[in-house]
Amino acid sequence: MPVKQDNNETIVKISQVLKKSRKASGKTQDYVAQKLGVSKKTIQNWEKGITCPDLIQWEMWFTSLGQNPLPYYLSVQYPWLSDDIADLNDDSKIEEDLVQLIHNMPTIEKKELLFLMSGLHGSSWYSLLQMFTAHCHTTMQSRVAAARIILENYEMESRTGEIVCKGEIMPDTKMLSHAINQGKQAAQNNQNRYTTEKDGGALCCES
Repeated sequence: MPVKQDNNETIVKISQVLKKSRKASGKTQDYVAQKLGVSKKTIQNWEKGITCPDLIQWEMWFTSLGQNPLPYYLSVQYPWLSDDIADLNDDSKIEEDLVQLIHNMPTIEKKELLFLMSGLHGSSWYSLLQMFTAHCHTTMQSRVAAARIILENYEMESRTGEIVCKGEIMPDTKMLSHAINQGKQAAQNNQNRYTTEKDGGALCCES
């Protein structure tokens, strides 16, 4: 059900994101309403901040517009990020953005990041970083294939008790499985990007 505004700043920000993304795509309110199966009045209420779409409708919104939701998600989740976050030539700006990003991360994401950087799993952080970077430069089809192998290996070794690192820092396999399915659909549509309900996910990538 839509959420009433009640001076909720988050809903106001979401309404601004919806309006901005739709206009950037060149789509009309009628077009989005038809794609999402709602009335034009509902779209107008969302863009005015009167009501708010749920997570599924949020995902469908960007899918219908053919846009990557990540920049818009960041503008809501981390409003302090500037538009030039992608500028990798300013060392001080890079450091400032990273510090703020980590500061605003949920605790579980901080733990996962520390786990990856610690090397306790047996691989060096720099090697993992290069693997992630190379992975994001490949096609969506290749990314889906690699992610599927990783998920299947993890699930099989979990059942046989062969998992190397056992503890509280475990992967969100439900989210990974969902991302794989979304990536597969994108690849079949000759797209090199996709959306997930958790838009901040690392697998949500645009080339």
